Amino acid sequence: MKPCEKPLVITINHQIGSGGAVIGQKLSERLGVPFIDREILQQVSQKLNLLEGELEGREERLSSFWQSFGHMVEKMDPTQSLMTDRYFPTDKELFQIQSETISRIAENSQAIFIGRCCQYILRDHPCNFSLLVFADRSARIQRLCSLFHLSPGEADRMIETNDAERSAYIRSFTKQDWLDARLYDLCLNTSSTGVEQACDIIRAAILAKLSQ
Repeated sequence: MKPCEKPLVITINHQIGSGGAVIGQKLSERLGVPFIDREILQQVSQKLNLLEGELEGREERLSSFWQSFGHMVEKMDPTQSLMTDRYFPTDKELFQIQSETISRIAENSQAIFIGRCCQYILRDHPCNFSLLVFADRSARIQRLCSLFHLSPGEADRMIETNDAERSAYIRSFTKQDWLDARLYDLCLNTSSTGVEQACDIIRAAILAKLSQ
């Protein structure tokens, strides 16, 4: 690939059940670029001295009202904690730490990132290829049923919940509609292309952008 001022970074936003994570892994194998996913969670949890499991459920999801209210009360009067004696970051604090972690990795090495508002965080990176992976509802349901052994109804409800939570989270911190095609270099419907063909298309598009 053509050299860039900074290391190449590929940012992937994806609908649940569209195969975005699989595409990220396959691109990593084809391009020799590390696929960075749980490493971000690991680094953030270490920085905050928390277990990964304590943060995992909050990724790309806003805290509930009562969690937010509890944090507010703690700040006003620490003796009236509604949560626990341990410190837990607010959504804003967690987003800031994740952003710093993603930016630091992208500054020093090539990487493929997925989710976590990575497209927005690295929007000014001079060698960023941004990608949106989506799929037809029926294909997403089928994939989730296969992956998690769900009924079609359960998979459909998972999609509904995940889409709503992800949309609210991204809009809250970026003021963007994450499904707006204008935000990306390439948008792919894996229902039409399949995963392998999608990787071929993405690789060609990356090479085309780098050759500009």
